[in-house]
Amino acid sequence: MLANQYMAYDALSDGMKSLLDGLSAVHSAAQQFGLSGRSAEEQGGHESMDIRVTEDAHSEIVHPVVRTHPGTGRKALYVNSAFTERFDGMTPEESQPLLEFLYAHSVRPEFTCRFQWTDDAVVFWDNRCVQHYALNDYPGERRDMHRVMIIGDRPTR
Repeated sequence: MLANQYMAYDALSDGMKSLLDGLSAVHSAAQQFGLSGRSAEEQGGHESMDIRVTEDAHSEIVHPVVRTHPGTGRKALYVNSAFTERFDGMTPEESQPLLEFLYAHSVRPEFTCRFQWTDDAVVFWDNRCVQHYALNDYPGERRDMHRVMIIGDRPTR
């Protein structure tokens, strides 16, 4: 599943855009890929997924909630339930109501598409303006995936 974050941002009210444009959020891979993270719980341990956990997975980094894509100049939401932990300068409890709204809003059906896999299919997406979610819709089949990531720029407003 792929969710267009340009569309998610554009569909927000002007008031919400104004509020979000000035916010930053704290992101970390610990909830997803830490030693006690969701992936370990769901997959029965990192060994079965060949994920290598490092101290970096537990570090925190601050990014704007709305980022401007350096190539297009368009604004996109830049939060997701896997990595966004809280708004910068706020507690997780204070952040949760608005983050829950944004998590649900960013993956509304009208912003998403479902890629239909076929033999030898290849898909590319830009993490700066798209969220992706891997569906486990291939029971009994082996998932053979090769991931390439390009180091890019640091998100800016």
